Amino acid sequence: MKLQLSDIFHMGNKKSELDKRGEFERRCSELTNRLMEIRACFNLAEDNDTIDALIYEENAVLCHLTQLYKEARDEGISLEHFEREKKKFP
Repeated sequence: MKLQLSDIFHMGNKKSELDKRGEFERRCSELTNRLMEIRACFNLAEDNDTIDALIYEENAVLCHLTQLYKEARDEGISLEHFEREKKKFP
């Protein structure tokens, strides 16, 4: 079976799509893990300054996740990791 030049380029695009998806999934996983860590720290916080810092950090991570979802959507990639994690904790 002969490969045509267009087939070779198409295979290259598939690989880069998989690489992009993997990168988005890795970043999503890192951010959702950090979000769970921050939320667990709320139970340990004893003073208002620490609680304020956790709120700011939580908001920053949520902003990063929102931007990541927008970038993934623009690339045609569906990320559902955050939703799955969220469903584990009713």
